[in-house]
Amino acid sequence: MKNGLAVGFGGMAGALLRAGVYELASSVAALWTVNLLGSFFLGWVAGRFQQKSAPFRLFVSTGLLGSFTTFSAFSAEWFRLIEASFVQGLLFAVGMTVLSAAAAAAGLAAGRKGGA
Repeated sequence: MKNGLAVGFGGMAGALLRAGVYELASSVAALWTVNLLGSFFLGWVAGRFQQKSAPFRLFVSTGLLGSFTTFSAFSAEWFRLIEASFVQGLLFAVGMTVLSAAAAAAGLAAGRKGGA
């Protein structure tokens, strides 16, 4: 029960943060922003808070950052782009995937460097 509430409250906060980013930027810029920032901070949390309680980690990772980032919007944008231009769609998908993974790796390194 405690874990479920942690995910739920984190999810609410993350969704509100994502909506705020979408209010400030175009949908494509917001998509890149939330996915790259979310990937970095998910890596950071994984490196920094390994010793924290399960509800805390679930609140931040699965709830907050899971709802802040958006794979569904990434997929929809990718399909839209691939219909317009296969090359553009491919570059978008590879770019988002590689940069998100790099952001997560950088966050993990930063989180580990900062200690727990």
